[in-house]
Amino acid sequence: MRNIVAGMLLLMKEKLCELSPAHDKELLIKKEILPEQLADGTVVFKGRGKKTVDVLQIEERLSSLNVVVDWKRLNEITKLRNDLEHYYTDRSPDAVREIVAKSFLILRDFAVSALDEDPIELFGVDCWSALLETNDVYAAEEKACHESIQKINWKYSTVEDALKELRCPACHSSLIESTNETDTYPDIGLRCKSCSHDFQFEEVIEECISDLLSGAAHHAIKDGGDSPYGKCPHCFKDTYIFEENCCVACEDELEFTECIRCETSLGLDDQFNDGLCGYCQYVYEKSMDD
Repeated sequence: MRNIVAGMLLLMKEKLCELSPAHDKELLIKKEILPEQLADGTVVFKGRGKKTVDVLQIEERLSSLNVVVDWKRLNEITKLRNDLEHYYTDRSPDAVREIVAKSFLILRDFAVSALDEDPIELFGVDCWSALLETNDVYAAEEKACHESIQKINWKYSTVEDALKELRCPACHSSLIESTNETDTYPDIGLRCKSCSHDFQFEEVIEECISDLLSGAAHHAIKDGGDSPYGKCPHCFKDTYIFEENCCVACEDELEFTECIRCETSLGLDDQFNDGLCGYCQYVYEKSMDD
């Protein structure tokens, strides 16, 4: 398991070596890069020390050089690898198979598109055949889990979109099946096919929504806009979806939508003012003080 993930990163370092300048073919894999002025006044960059780039630096440098990698999948793999190492003794081989299968997709794409290599020739027939077989087994399990999940009425389109972020809270595997197709939202029982951990959807809904929308929220706020979700004033989970006009965890809607004094639209932060907007609440409190 460690070797597969480490091997993926070594392939990416190989690409960085290929892209390094002629004067130093290991420049881009050095953790520390500093400018140096030559005798003729030319400024060049040189690597210093023996430490090489970590996963984040590999992503930053390859991305800036327009090398396409499914970074979200890679980050998922490294997180799953870390979880499995930490909880190794009580995790099934299925969880390891998931890493191998997801790594296979990145290895195949990177070998072909970034290194211009035939994967069979690069890894050897035996190695590549083992990866293919493991991927086929995982794909069959993934298909069965997907079909099981699809039998549930998830009620909200945002929740359906967030299901692709559904992970086991124990081992972080994405091989999740429903335990009863007659369950009604939001009381839905789930089971992890990798470690057999049983849990309720309510335990992971907040994380699913965050994984789905946190990126969009960051960009929206950065550009002066509004986040697509926020903290529900009833259950206090970050699962109030503005597009759905309700919290997808507890399904409560806003109690106050318009200021009873000035008719201004009210948001999540105004729900504790008994129907008043922030300004009218301030005016009311000031009049009471007077």
